[in-house]
Amino acid sequence: MEELAREQGVNNVGLREVARHAGLSHAAPTHFFGSREGMIRALAFEGLALLDDELCTAQERAAHLPGRERLVADSVEFVAFALRHPAHFDAMFRTPSSAQGDELLDRARLAALDGLRALVIQVHDSGAIDGDVETTFLQLCAMSHGIASLAVDGLLHGFDAYAAADDVAERIIRAQVAQLP
Repeated sequence: MEELAREQGVNNVGLREVARHAGLSHAAPTHFFGSREGMIRALAFEGLALLDDELCTAQERAAHLPGRERLVADSVEFVAFALRHPAHFDAMFRTPSSAQGDELLDRARLAALDGLRALVIQVHDSGAIDGDVETTFLQLCAMSHGIASLAVDGLLHGFDAYAAADDVAERIIRAQVAQLP
């Protein structure tokens, strides 16, 4: 399912196509997922678990760095995740479906960002940044998500024709983190 969604976009993959690709009967995905929205929901939950694992690993690798560098590392990893897993990213955050307003999925989306909130609190408590913790957290979420969306959509290359999207993303992130109070 993820491979098809990556190739064709989450909105363009149907249950029958997933069945055909997997060599299953046309009814198998419906039995397993219930609906196309259920399939997108499953992809979103899978992506949220992957994101949590990858952000935790990135934070462990960056634990020895100064506070602002840890914020950069976490934000860069969020963008890198989106580039590595664009179908999951779309299902998690950008695909309209009946799963929106799903309390369990909404909680999982917020929980996936709890590590960043905890990191912002740690960096704030260490004195590396000032200001309101919640505002800083939301600012980093918005920035990371926006840059990730631009990267997944292939729009970062226009900023610097000679740099890869992840390099452009890191430059933007560094500039924004440097401006934190």
